[in-house]
Amino acid sequence: MKNRIQKAQAIFLFSTIIFTGFLTSSVIAGLEGPVVDAISYYNQAVDAASEGSIDEALILINKSLEIQPDFYLAQVTKASLYSQTGRHSQAEIILNEAEKTHPGNVYVLTAKASLYLETGQYKKAIQVADHALAIDPSLIETWIIKGTAHGGLGQYGEELNASSQALLIDPENEDALSNYEFAQKGLMLNQSNSDPVRAEKSSLSLSLLFAGVLSAVALQVLVRK
Repeated sequence: MKNRIQKAQAIFLFSTIIFTGFLTSSVIAGLEGPVVDAISYYNQAVDAASEGSIDEALILINKSLEIQPDFYLAQVTKASLYSQTGRHSQAEIILNEAEKTHPGNVYVLTAKASLYLETGQYKKAIQVADHALAIDPSLIETWIIKGTAHGGLGQYGEELNASSQALLIDPENEDALSNYEFAQKGLMLNQSNSDPVRAEKSSLSLSLLFAGVLSAVALQVLVRK
């Protein structure tokens, strides 16, 4: 189970570094004024975070949020940085605030589910992941988080189902394959024992969360003047 928690930590840490990534000039073309400044600080924060400079990244992300308080990419980034430094309660507060200003945003919801998974709140992780998947069932990372949470509860049938959904989206996804194999092992162990048994899971090579989903259309939704 320790390795599964480490996986969740990695999921949440990188959820913005790669998912959000840099907002390129082609994405921000046509924008002007304070919004551009907020994006500039955000890009610098992502750069600092990717280099491991957490304190510098927090300073820069705070500057971005001072200019654009409802910039949800910056909010999720800040939450992930807080989580990386063990400030899980503060991370949850930020994500709750982001959810208020961006209700139904699947990326905020997935980040929240990942935080709950990281902190061992598996039932909450499943509930939030289900909410996100009801809105957009194509989010492979959310299926992986949901599956991992079910596995944490020893619900291997549910983990198998979630992993199968993820594999329908990407048959070669290493994390989905690992979860699928883990769930199969758990089911076999339970069938050979009268009492439920929790399988041990090996370390995973984590695919970075949310890669390549940002677009100019999404930016128009997340950054409002």
